[in-house]
Amino acid sequence: MDAATVSASIVIAAVADVSFACSVGTCLAVLMLDKAAPLMRHRLQCIAAGCVVTLIVADAVNLLLEAALMSGAPPRAAFTVLKPVLTQSHFGAVWSGGFAALIVWAGSLVRARESGWAMQMGVALFAAAAFAFSKAASSHAADAGDFALPEWVHWVHLCATATWAGLVIASGLYVLPMLRDHADAQTVAHFAGHLSATATLALAAVLMSGAYNADRGLGGSLMRLTHSDWGFILDAKLVLVGAAMVLGGINRIVYLPHVRRDASGSAVNTFQVILRIEAITMLGVLSAAAILAHTAPGLSMFLD
Repeated sequence: MDAATVSASIVIAAVADVSFACSVGTCLAVLMLDKAAPLMRHRLQCIAAGCVVTLIVADAVNLLLEAALMSGAPPRAAFTVLKPVLTQSHFGAVWSGGFAALIVWAGSLVRARESGWAMQMGVALFAAAAFAFSKAASSHAADAGDFALPEWVHWVHLCATATWAGLVIASGLYVLPMLRDHADAQTVAHFAGHLSATATLALAAVLMSGAYNADRGLGGSLMRLTHSDWGFILDAKLVLVGAAMVLGGINRIVYLPHVRRDASGSAVNTFQVILRIEAITMLGVLSAAAILAHTAPGLSMFLD
């Protein structure tokens, strides 16, 4: 297996994971801002569409890299094996379904109009869920068989992670700053409350599905956390997740009550700063997830 191709595949996967999360987070933010000015929703829809376009490009590049890895051919020769990969492999089948979902997702965002924006966001998020399932079906979880429990649990994990990380990244980097510049204090406080509640629910789903995935990947043995590459990477991811949880908890418990009382005061500045630090941490979480997806689980390392 060519190390350069594997490294390129990991980088592209990280870009795809971040783009996916940001677009999911932005679509959810649009739904939360039901009373915001139409121009603000339109701007956020454009940002979400840009993230999906980036995801489409990354997904297409990922197909070429996976075709190269599956065939043993160099990336420049991957075009010659695309047809058999797409028509004769499990990866090709699920990739095609996921790519179709991306096209629907992008189309729903481009076609979104003020009269039916809520419905279009619903279609967009349904397409996002379908794309997430294609990712689960081409992951290590699919080793247990199509539509088996591990695949569904991993799908929940992907959706919940995109919701949690996406809302944090999108809100910290551009949604909350945009709101503070173009909306009243009540709208800012309303959004901050919805953001915290939704992120907390998503985190609960991340932890439960993540515990199942980790136990399956480690074969039920915590020893493999320190005796396999997969375990070491999982350790790093868990540290980052823990840091993000602490930051989110500080915002929810300490600063959110002050933001709700006075969203024009200094508390909202601190809330935003912490949210941005959490967003940076989330980028690390998503990058670690991309590396994990390209690393043999700890259990398989001991079975070899």
